[in-house]
Amino acid sequence: MSAQRLALIFLTTRIARIVKVLWIVAIVASMSAISANAQSQSIKERVTSPAGPPRLPQLNTSAAEANRRPRSSLASTENLYLSGPLPGLPTSYKITLREFVEYLQNSNISLAAQRFNIPIAQAQLKAARTYPDPTFQSGYAGDVSDEKQVTNYSGQLSGTILLGGKIGARTAVASNTLAGSRAQLADFLRNLRAQAANTFIDGLTELLILQRESVALSRAQQLVEVNSELLQRRQVSEDDVLRARIAALEAENDLVGAVSTLHQTLANMSLLLGSQQRDGLLCPEGNLDIPQRTFKLDDLIAREVSTRTDVIAASTALETARAQYRLAQANRVPDLTIGGVYQHLTRVTSHIDPSPAWDSAGLTLSIPLPFSNLNDGNLQAAHYTQLQASVALQATKLQAQADVRIAYERYVLAVAAVKDFETEILHDADSVYKSRLFKLKEGQNSLVDVLNVHAAINQIYIDYYNALSEQAKALVALEGSAGIWDIDF
Repeated sequence: MSAQRLALIFLTTRIARIVKVLWIVAIVASMSAISANAQSQSIKERVTSPAGPPRLPQLNTSAAEANRRPRSSLASTENLYLSGPLPGLPTSYKITLREFVEYLQNSNISLAAQRFNIPIAQAQLKAARTYPDPTFQSGYAGDVSDEKQVTNYSGQLSGTILLGGKIGARTAVASNTLAGSRAQLADFLRNLRAQAANTFIDGLTELLILQRESVALSRAQQLVEVNSELLQRRQVSEDDVLRARIAALEAENDLVGAVSTLHQTLANMSLLLGSQQRDGLLCPEGNLDIPQRTFKLDDLIAREVSTRTDVIAASTALETARAQYRLAQANRVPDLTIGGVYQHLTRVTSHIDPSPAWDSAGLTLSIPLPFSNLNDGNLQAAHYTQLQASVALQATKLQAQADVRIAYERYVLAVAAVKDFETEILHDADSVYKSRLFKLKEGQNSLVDVLNVHAAINQIYIDYYNALSEQAKALVALEGSAGIWDIDF
């Protein structure tokens, strides 16, 4: 290989590196100012008084003791500023999980629509107490034959008296419907809160992976520089330089993929809050290294029967079905209509049959003959609806117990998986890479060996972050299945 060709390769590599460094520095400088302004305004923009349903009481676990354990900084995003200089990730401010859930209870569009079921049910309860309106009738009957006969003026006031306890039965149905709407709203919030927590966990995980991919890209570019220098000293071949550049391109492609995945997650966070993306995306802040929690499976199963919102909703659905059956029975009782009649008859001036003017008053009672009760279709439908609701409640309880058991096993396994990753091992892995890189510079190691170590270390970190993510999601699933919410990152 000629010296001119070597000089050209070296000069091209140096120019490309200088241009990339200048590009990164310029973007970092411009985005740092934006990030600082956004952080100064974030406190003013945060909502601290959610208007959602009250939180469920906490379960007596060892969370307080576990939180005293020091948490690894490797799983924290508090000091990450990767979202600023990267294109396509304009963020407004950082947000914690607690703040995110508080925002959610105030601004989620689907939750706001679900809340309207409460005033609707309250209005239906008010309407159920309405009695039938009285009826007033008046009449006129005159002689059109010009025979000087009597003229009749009449008026009648009547009202229906509901028998069989219809008002009480309708009120009971409406009251249970209101209780069911509240339980369904609480269950909707439970599922929405779990969805939001999982999305928040995804955001933290992808931020950490993005940080790791950024480190991997820096190391891959460092390998290109080292091999270019070794090529200049004729200690490696062009194949080694080409292989290092390919590894750098792959690392850059992985970084772009991590940016794209993170952007989608941040967009989903904004969507959950009902905010427009043009207002800027939210950046999750927290530490995925959650202290291990201690739960008793029997306590969780006993708790979910009394506090889990879908079980409560199924129970109120059964009470509503029973009330509807009692209303169907009450509707089969005929109602009584009572009326008062007053008539005024004018004087008859006919010479054949004259009569004086006179007034009359009377009382009318009417009651329908309930032949329609021979058809008991409505009563049977209400009866089977009641049986259906009872079976549905049993199925909901069984499903809730199964959810608790599955979530408990998932959490136990996730905690065991995280324990396999010790932070010392991760730090030692970085030391191993630095040692291999040093040996490569001294000509005591091959590029393939360094690349293998580089890929293995990068995969270890990503597996560690995914294990932390699974542990956090398993905790969310376990507490959600048992009707608990005391999670914070």
